[in-house]
Parts: sequence; structure tokens; C-alpha cells
Amino acid sequence: MSNREIDFKTVEDVFKYAILVESRGYEFYRATAEKTTNETARKFFEEFAEDELDHKRILADLYKTWRDDSTWDENILKSGREHGFDIHDPILSAAFKKSLSTSTFDTTALDIAIVLEKEARDFYANAAQKVEDAELKKILIWLSQFEDEHYDTMVKLHESLREEYWHDNSFWPF
Repeated sequence: MSNREIDFKTVEDVFKYAILVESRGYEFYRATAEKTTNETARKFFEEFAEDELDHKRILADLYKTWRDDSTWDENILKSGREHGFDIHDPILSAAFKKSLSTSTFDTTALDIAIVLEKEARDFYANAAQKVEDAELKKILIWLSQFEDEHYDTMVKLHESLREEYWHDNSFWPF
């Protein structure tokens, strides 16, 4: 995904690859949730795993309606799940940051998650530029924006942890 070009010949090609992207994301977040020792971190990674499963379901449903009816059902895009974990909640956020600051595994997983979300976002954005079908383009843009939200959440959390780490350890380059 990262530096190679993917040549989509059909709508089916786009969906097959997109579903693969979501499956890989799910497996990563699920495995990370299983390995983390902190309950708040586990909930965070489980939430992202569920998002990836939801994306996969949405993609499969969209593809089925296109295949069966030659139409795109935009209501499927609005059928996403409600989030059960709010990283912006001050109590959860503080607990999660504390768990990440004490776990090399969790911070490494966060670093990998940033790369995965960026690659997924870029994948959908690039695919949207290449497809001619206006409705498919809309769907790919929607997916790109959704992945961008994940990416932004991860980056903000990472930056916050870095600042707290520097402050807690009195490390300032000046």
C-alpha cells in the first residue's frame, strides 16, 4: 500500500482491496488489545478493532448492493456503530495516557497504528482520485475521512504523550 501503485481495473478490485485493508487493521488492533496489560489501553484498541470490523461490514454491504442492484446505498455509510470508548473523555484519556507512558508495547502499538491509519487514509484518497464512478468516489472519500479521524486521534495522543514524557523527565532540548 505505502509506496506502490495499485491498479484497479474494476469496482470489485477496489472493494476487495479495501476489505483486506480493514481486515488487517482489525487483526492488528485485536491482537494489540489482547496483549496489552492495561484495561484502559485494551478498551482503546478494542474500540479501534470494532471500527475496522464495522468498516469491513459497510464495505461488504455497499458492494453487495452495487453488485445486486447496480446502485450505491448511501444509507449504508450512515449505518456505522456508536463508539463505546471516548478517548476525549478526560478521565479515560488520563488513564490511557498513563498506561501508555509506562508500557513500551502500548506505545510501539500506537506508533504502528499511526502508520496503518495514514496508509489506509492515503489508500482511500488515492483510489478516489483514480475511479471514474462518482458514487464510488464519494464512498472512498468518506472512508478516507473516517481513517483520517483515526489518524488524527492517534497523532494527537502520541504528541501529548511525548510532551508529558519530556515534562515528567525534565527533558527539554533548550
